[in-house]
Amino acid sequence: GAIMANLGLWLRWSWRDLRARWLQVVVIALIISLGTAVFAGLGGQKTWRINSYDRSYNRLHMHDLHIELTKGSYVPGDDLLAAVESIDGIAAVEARLIVPTLVDASQDGETIMVPGRIVGVDAADGGPDVDSIFVPAGYGRTLTAADSGQYSAVVEYKFADHYDLKPGDSIRISGDVPLDFVGAGHSPEYFQVVPENGTFLGESAFAVLFMPLETMQQLVDREGMVNNLVVLLADGADRDVVQAALESRLAEAFPLTGFEIKTKDDDNVRTILYADAKNDQVTWNMIALLFLIGAAMGAFNLVGRIVEAQRRQIGIGMALGLPRRWIAFRPLLVGTQIAVLGTIFGLVFGLLLSRAFAGLFEGLMPLPYWNAAFYLPGFFMAALLGVLLPFVATLIPVLRAVSVPPIDAIQTGHLVAKGGGFNRVIKYLPVPGKSFARMPFKNILRSPWRSLLTILGISVAIVLLTLFIGLKDTFDATIQQGKDSYTYQGSNRLLVDMDFFYPVETGQIAALKSLTGDAGQPLFEQVSAGLVLGGTLIGGGEKLDVILELHDMNNPIWIPALLEGTITPDEPGIIISEKAALDLGLKVGDSVTLRHPYREGLIAFRLVETKLPVTGIHDNPIRPLSYMDLGGAELMGLTGVANQLMAEPANGVSTGEIKRALFTQPGVTSVQAVSDLIALYDEVMAFFTAALRIVQIVVLVLAFLIAFNSTSINVDQRVREIATMFAFGLPVRTVTRMQVVENIITGSLGTLFGIGIGWIALNAFLTARVEEQLADFKFTVTLSPATLLVTLLLGVLVVALTPLLSIRTMTRLDMPSTLRVME
Repeated sequence: GAIMANLGLWLRWSWRDLRARWLQVVVIALIISLGTAVFAGLGGQKTWRINSYDRSYNRLHMHDLHIELTKGSYVPGDDLLAAVESIDGIAAVEARLIVPTLVDASQDGETIMVPGRIVGVDAADGGPDVDSIFVPAGYGRTLTAADSGQYSAVVEYKFADHYDLKPGDSIRISGDVPLDFVGAGHSPEYFQVVPENGTFLGESAFAVLFMPLETMQQLVDREGMVNNLVVLLADGADRDVVQAALESRLAEAFPLTGFEIKTKDDDNVRTILYADAKNDQVTWNMIALLFLIGAAMGAFNLVGRIVEAQRRQIGIGMALGLPRRWIAFRPLLVGTQIAVLGTIFGLVFGLLLSRAFAGLFEGLMPLPYWNAAFYLPGFFMAALLGVLLPFVATLIPVLRAVSVPPIDAIQTGHLVAKGGGFNRVIKYLPVPGKSFARMPFKNILRSPWRSLLTILGISVAIVLLTLFIGLKDTFDATIQQGKDSYTYQGSNRLLVDMDFFYPVETGQIAALKSLTGDAGQPLFEQVSAGLVLGGTLIGGGEKLDVILELHDMNNPIWIPALLEGTITPDEPGIIISEKAALDLGLKVGDSVTLRHPYREGLIAFRLVETKLPVTGIHDNPIRPLSYMDLGGAELMGLTGVANQLMAEPANGVSTGEIKRALFTQPGVTSVQAVSDLIALYDEVMAFFTAALRIVQIVVLVLAFLIAFNSTSINVDQRVREIATMFAFGLPVRTVTRMQVVENIITGSLGTLFGIGIGWIALNAFLTARVEEQLADFKFTVTLSPATLLVTLLLGVLVVALTPLLSIRTMTRLDMPSTLRVME
């Protein structure tokens, strides 16, 4: 009963302390709540995202092994299945035909014409059984056996959703062929849509269609032929053993045809999804921890102020023999109550944040299965850190207060800043002006620990600001470099992709070159034929998949801009990206092995390896892009043929007019203006900028709260000094100006320190992200001058202006009682 009575006394006493400083208490609790909300709401996002990915991939039976024939190769589907079906460890295997196409989904006057891909699948018995198609309720149906021979198509869900397309809407493909749009569905290879020629968002600019295999074969004049195989392993099967058996069987059955076997771990989309979930978790944990550190510093300052205000009471209590643990209990109880209050609010906010974040993800990236379940460990960790960090911060000044001899506490009262700090240093600093001008510097040096904590608190917010604005600057600079590279020459050019290799001088390509508009005028000023192939660079013990483009470098509409080397049209050689050169340890003049296709027959290509000199390093930050002169087509057995045209529109001819004309031409699978690529980059940056703007606002709020809290505590801590200055006739504006100057100093130091640590964090964050997720890009970590200026201004101004909020408190100060009580 006595213990409970004492506890009640201490609680009432601590509540009086809380009420006396309610504004600082609310601010610190708010900062704690922000940190715990991020921990609680997003602490488990990695777990439920990865669980959702696992369930979605398993539900749709994602392949364990994926076999892709060399581009341009086709083999009989029955022969391919017969070669592999008897291999032990295979539970299911399906052959597919995948071809590029141009898709026209224009609706109600809105022109929607984008490059795409048609995947021919086995539609019998509700198939396909490997890499299945899931059509959500209300979005039509999947393919059935009855669709075989019919032009039925399931449109990839994200493309349909982006343009609000519904089953029954008009869908047409290259050659102006109409399709029966029966449903919009998900497939595990396209949980994110990543076009072959880039790693940016693709659902708005790339369409994937699924059709019955037999229909596809008829449509593209490849009766009975396939170019793709997916394999599902039986439970307990050794993937490496099965892969080795597949390689042996395929090499034996199709010796003239090259192929590549990849595991599901090599799937770019799958890799991006899982790596992004892990990286995001690290980011959110870091943000939450910085918030909690800022809150802990605020709690330290506030409790230090409470301890200093009660210094004589503490000394008298110790002199009277009161146990030091009970003396320490009162201020510790204040800090604990603040922490608990902030944590409770944070957990509530965290629950709301978790639901909002889950809803955002479900909208941005629809999956067959989403389960953003309540993550108890995340909430437990949030509660633990939310209470523990501020409690430890309050423990430090309290232990220091009760560790001094009672006589020192009663006589001097220097429990927080004993010894006057570095006040003597001011004598040696060339600070101009009289005592009022020098006082802000004295205040900073007099309490170095308090000043340091204020500086560190401000730097926490600036670190976050530097990190996230630096990410935008870095992405912006990288994309701008890519845009500059694409528009180096021929900025109005178009890239026209073909579905196969055609003779340059006759047939389809000759017909395309001579196309005219409605008025009979030529559509193109000039046209250059080229090749686009897949390949692999091998060097320094590393292998890199590349997109190999061959252009006529003697008569170019466009050539790559080089950082090193020269264009040598009459000599064999390859131009690679700066990132590829760094990853392979190559420089101009070195030799590299290129694994590339070599034509053995009309529809048969095998892979060969050729040693080539590196003649140049281009400036595009995308690693896979590599270039050769068209004369190198001889190495591929492709002399005199092309599968890509680079075209410059004639004067007065619009891109839309050209797209409409080419859409009806056989063999055309893609028409992209360079301006379309630039617009796509701008769209990505707009999304990224919008997301960062939210973070910037939150960080500015954090900087303001930390600065306001520090300034408010400073006013309380120096209330006697302020009252004394008022008593001698000093106006409020002069006192406020001194506080502003002091805050400018601490704000400047905190901002500079925060920018430095933020730069280190930015480099570390981008390095980790590049290694795991964005290895195909050459990022140059950048902080633009504008960012540095804005960060300095915001960091200093926000802190500098917070004393203005204390003017009301100072004008209402009761000077006689303040001076009397303090005495």
